[in-house]
Amino acid sequence: MAERVRTLSFTSNVDIAALRRGVRRLLSRGQIARAAGLLTAALPAWPARCALPLVDPAIPDAERTEQLEDRLFDARIASLRWMRALRVAATVASALGFIGAAIEIHWVFNADHGLLRLEAGRVESVGFQRATLSVALGIATSSLALGSFTILRKVALDRLAQCRRLVAAVEDALDSPIDEGIAQASRDRLAPENRVASEPPTADGV
Repeated sequence: MAERVRTLSFTSNVDIAALRRGVRRLLSRGQIARAAGLLTAALPAWPARCALPLVDPAIPDAERTEQLEDRLFDARIASLRWMRALRVAATVASALGFIGAAIEIHWVFNADHGLLRLEAGRVESVGFQRATLSVALGIATSSLALGSFTILRKVALDRLAQCRRLVAAVEDALDSPIDEGIAQASRDRLAPENRVASEPPTADGV
């Protein structure tokens, strides 16, 4: 459980709103390399790791979609790790508590108690105390496991949603036109009068 808390609360976590704004701003300006650097700096956070293949210059274009799907799948597998163990522990712990109580009650009525029988009610008192303790430990362990499962599952689903939102934001930024100021500057440079003025003179001086 401690490993799940560390992974979901710290290792995989990032300020997703700030990261998404920063990446979108850089991509809107056409600064893909800087956007990749920002995502790399946010590693090992899961959202950054999932979105990085879309802008990483080291990944060939033909492999970007495959890398993205693999990392989303890895994040899903990582989010579910040990979750079933917590759910099983919640079920088994309470059952073991009641089984322990049944064993103690059986001890009260059927075991050889030796010198404990010399004190009236001593055997029953010891047996029922142990039975109560067994049930209490079982219920406490079950409640802890079930509560941990519920909270960590919610956090894990939130991390996966963050991955999908950041990937969608990067894809939208890559598909959308670049910043209007940059676009206008590009159009100005490509205007006929500017293009003619910038062309080098020919051998005839024209």
